[in-house]
Amino acid sequence: MARLQHGETITIEQFQAARESVANSIAGIPLAFAASQPVDLKDFDFMFLRLQNNPNNLLPESSQTVTSLARLGQTMIDSEGNDVAGDSNIPAIFTYFGQFVDHDITLELASAGLNTLIDPALVPLPLDDIRHKLRNARTAALDLDSVYDLPAPRNGDKMEIGKVTTLPNNTQIPRKRPPQKNDFNDLPRDPPSNDVNTDRSARIGDPRNDENTIVAQLHLAFLLAHNALIDKQLKFTDARRLLRQHYQHIVIYDFLMTIADNRIVNKTLKKNRFYDAMAVPFFMPLEFAVAAYRFGHTMVRLDYDFNLNFNTDGPPAIPATVDLLFVFTALSGQLGGGGIQQSDTLPENWIIEWQNFITKDKQRNKARRLDTKLVNPLFRLKKLSGDVEAGLGAMLAVRNLLRGYLLRMPTGQAVAKAMNLAPLTPSQIEAVAAKVTAPAGQDRQVDVVRATGFSKRTPLWYYILAEADHHGKGQRLGPVGSSIIAEVLIGLIRRSEDSILRTKGWKPTLPSAKKGTFTLADLLRLAGVL
Repeated sequence: MARLQHGETITIEQFQAARESVANSIAGIPLAFAASQPVDLKDFDFMFLRLQNNPNNLLPESSQTVTSLARLGQTMIDSEGNDVAGDSNIPAIFTYFGQFVDHDITLELASAGLNTLIDPALVPLPLDDIRHKLRNARTAALDLDSVYDLPAPRNGDKMEIGKVTTLPNNTQIPRKRPPQKNDFNDLPRDPPSNDVNTDRSARIGDPRNDENTIVAQLHLAFLLAHNALIDKQLKFTDARRLLRQHYQHIVIYDFLMTIADNRIVNKTLKKNRFYDAMAVPFFMPLEFAVAAYRFGHTMVRLDYDFNLNFNTDGPPAIPATVDLLFVFTALSGQLGGGGIQQSDTLPENWIIEWQNFITKDKQRNKARRLDTKLVNPLFRLKKLSGDVEAGLGAMLAVRNLLRGYLLRMPTGQAVAKAMNLAPLTPSQIEAVAAKVTAPAGQDRQVDVVRATGFSKRTPLWYYILAEADHHGKGQRLGPVGSSIIAEVLIGLIRRSEDSILRTKGWKPTLPSAKKGTFTLADLLRLAGVL
């Protein structure tokens, strides 16, 4: 499938054409999946549909609202960069595991392109169009179809792994291969091409997992974990089921218990109260996909201690910046460039050292706090060509806010009341906004929130972040965010054909550091990358 850049949506016709292209490319390959069969696309819908009946539950529909949302988005910049005070206690790996999970359950088809979003005349889509024309290309059952789906190639029961590129003069930093790493540490890739959409693109179930180097290396770990199970004499279907189930366990007991209110997670494990994933027809809640689950954007760091070559300690000190993490993956349509040597596959000096990301004592690799600001690189997003998007289109915060308006997101206060939760007060929201330091010459976030009325009728995505700051002290989601995300992820696990929540007495069986559980670190050890 052709590359997809961050936040991009495609039409149903483009998606089906891409599937047919994949089918043609793998025709005659033994054990190839049946790509030519139509995809059973799923719907999006509202978890709280009744809120759509009252305009007071939504943002006001006007050109002024569009202008105000763009103003608010521009104030959400983390001008403090990597100040330690802005860090959470959450290991940075959960930022990218959250992204991996997102790509496993949502791929939005046929909503709005970027040009529509930044149109000053933007108006919300009709409710019927949202409910019946917006489709999800993922099975949304936490079943790792992003790992196992087309065009991911197999060698017998094993998943194919790509080889890194060996560099000349590789005995010194920053060109050294990290210790104890072999050649097979990249995703399988297409060959070089003059077409930017396919040039060295990763042959994996979801091209978005080659969006940045960290999530690409995490995807690789899942491929290697599957192969490790095959080495234990399991057949393909048995290894896939076992990996799926331990993945589901990680989602609940490692990821959710880290980023959400544990009381709410435990309550949802007993019973889903607001979202029934087993209902017919099945749908993916928009409040989750368009607002709540985008909380991970605030966790992204400006730079990382990636490996022995790219870190903040040196020598020499070459941090793995967010910009660099995109150079060696799909977004730029190449591997290298901008003064960096090109290669056909991931250069060996960019193999990740996961021990930097998984431990809680690695200060430079903590996720940023869950609050109402995003690091600077997320305000200069790039096109597939590698050029920065023009104007407001380069700002992820603006995109998120305008997409929420386009897709009729209810306000945070309306959702809180629907969940029988006490909403944040205007003064509480303004107090959160007042913590954000404005760059010189720019609007203060608190002034914009107050002047626009957003402290009283708050965009849901912004509300989720403000609530995490107020209730969770920046270390976890608040009650509305925790509830939406726990309801959906736990509901989707209940729906899975291999569900650990519908398998009586299921417990982790794979080797782990702590008996009775299985963590993301355990999966990395199974894969042989930690």
